[in-house]
Amino acid sequence: MEGKSEMEEKPKKPNVQKTKLARCVGWLQHQNSLESKNVQNQNDIEFIIRTNAERKKFLLSAVDDDATVPAGVEEPAVEPKAVPRLKLRVEKLRMECEWQACRDFFGNYERFQTHIRQHSSGLHVIGKEDSVEYVCLWDICGHKTSDFTEMVRHMNYHAYHARLMAIGFNGRATLKLDRCRKDSSKRNQLPPLNSPHTCLWFGCNESFDAIQALFDHVECAHIRYSEDFLCSWAGCGATFIKRNPLRVHMRSHTGERVIACYHCGLHFASYRKLTDHVRRQNVNPNTEFACSVCGKLHATEYLLRCHARQHISAYACAMCDMSAPTTAALAQHVRYRHIDDRHSRIHHCPHCQYKGVMKWDLKMHMRTHTRKRRRKGKSEVDESTSDSEEERRKKPKVQRKYACHMCPDDSMKTFTRGERLTRHLVNVHGAQWPYGHSRFRYQISEDGMYRLTTTRYEFLDVSEKIVDGSIPKESPQNKLKFKVKEIAEATKTTPKRFAITLKKEKNESESRSESATDDSECEQKMEPIVDKNTVEITMCDVDEEGNIISSKVIDHLYPGLKTE
Repeated sequence: MEGKSEMEEKPKKPNVQKTKLARCVGWLQHQNSLESKNVQNQNDIEFIIRTNAERKKFLLSAVDDDATVPAGVEEPAVEPKAVPRLKLRVEKLRMECEWQACRDFFGNYERFQTHIRQHSSGLHVIGKEDSVEYVCLWDICGHKTSDFTEMVRHMNYHAYHARLMAIGFNGRATLKLDRCRKDSSKRNQLPPLNSPHTCLWFGCNESFDAIQALFDHVECAHIRYSEDFLCSWAGCGATFIKRNPLRVHMRSHTGERVIACYHCGLHFASYRKLTDHVRRQNVNPNTEFACSVCGKLHATEYLLRCHARQHISAYACAMCDMSAPTTAALAQHVRYRHIDDRHSRIHHCPHCQYKGVMKWDLKMHMRTHTRKRRRKGKSEVDESTSDSEEERRKKPKVQRKYACHMCPDDSMKTFTRGERLTRHLVNVHGAQWPYGHSRFRYQISEDGMYRLTTTRYEFLDVSEKIVDGSIPKESPQNKLKFKVKEIAEATKTTPKRFAITLKKEKNESESRSESATDDSECEQKMEPIVDKNTVEITMCDVDEEGNIISSKVIDHLYPGLKTE
């Protein structure tokens, strides 16, 4: 009797199965209502992609505590399994095929890859006048291409990415991570794969359609037989004491990743980066790790140190007073401010004469073409639209978060956007941004308002170079023209070497005659400038996110630059 009373006193657990069943039934009713209203063909690819997006959005809206994407109608919910850290990438993997109408699970990666390749025969094909277009039916992907080989590479990367997410799923329990709070609607969208995966080891030019085949080739053909643990990838020349550091170093060349976030799909080169990724989204509001410059909170002291480096300029521009915290930011500054537009603006708009320096510039420019179409569509809206519908379309008022620090406190001006505050500072107060900089920068204050940043943090040696005048004060406009000439071929330890020289300014008659001839022929006839003041610098190529892709050591000849 006592045992029964104790059982009766315990609170009843909610029926999880009934809750999931009710949620699935609601989703099916929602889909049936959409099908009755939509007269579009069920086999149309746009309908399939939209239906998948609505299903994922509906399922994610019901997630409260679980960070994983909810299972389907007939699939059981599986909890992550705690696997030893050294065996996390091998044991108890549950790789899921998310192809349309296929929800098979695999524990063996080779069988999983073979299964994914079989779906290449089930691609959706859209016929065009002169060619056809293949569409990927992987859940929330919708990638389109007219090149079948590129689509095969894309599908193989889905298999590789699904394996990383399976590792990250068990990694939640092994690494004791909280839930990821990012949007998962783009978890299966992959980077572009326009060219084959090519091995750039010196003397090896093999290409592969599967990225895992490239990793296996580098491991078996090069890393295992590398003499003195030397990296000969594209003339890197780095040497290591043991083979394992070389193996880890090669990930920076091949792009290999070891784990991915199961919720948002981001993949990382180490477990530490996944842990930091989750911790950045789960910051305790009472944490003591707050940035002294901008006030941003961080979960750990390590993340605070990484963030603080963004406020300190460690690299100075050789042509103006600009300083930057990273080499990528400095390279971007040079491209915008010091390189001639002919050579820096390489991204062409297909609809007009616009040319952008970075891919991001072209992406933002393309919005101007789509915005005009939206306005045209708005003008064709029926005038019989009710007042209630017009009120719904009105955007809510944006809060004014940018405050002027030069106005009196009793009549302080506030703005909704930083560019409006910039216009106010220049026109009303006559403020000017520092020489070498392109704009004002704002930081959040204690009261939650953004105000102008009036302090620039630099390393001591960088400040001394700018103050003592060792850096020449050239014009920050895009007037400098360079001539590039190859002077040495690549070897096992060094890449190709180039000599970059500044072109001499010419008068109008010479410039006209030069413009009439081809630039390439002109550069072949010009002899390189010989100067004793030669400085060896490193030129870095960066992508649209600011990450360094490759770097080259070159000889920079700058007239008038004195070196010790």
